[in-house]
Amino acid sequence: EASAKISQIAVDIQNEANIENLVKAKGFEDCVAIISEDAVSVIVSAESLQAAEAAQILAIVYETTGINPEKVSIINKD
Repeated sequence: EASAKISQIAVDIQNEANIENLVKAKGFEDCVAIISEDAVSVIVSAESLQAAEAAQILAIVYETTGINPEKVSIINKD
């Protein structure tokens, strides 16, 4: 059981890095992704967050983790 948890943590860390890199590639200056259990928080650095930008972030998270958008929290920090 401990080995499975360690493997999942390693996958989560890799997924967090992938999300962060993909979001930054979309033009955001900075991004931090945090995966916990079956939810994701994404913190982005931007003056404002447009609906289309939020949709892009949700799509990135879903494609990377398979976690549904309703379990994703996007936090905008300027």
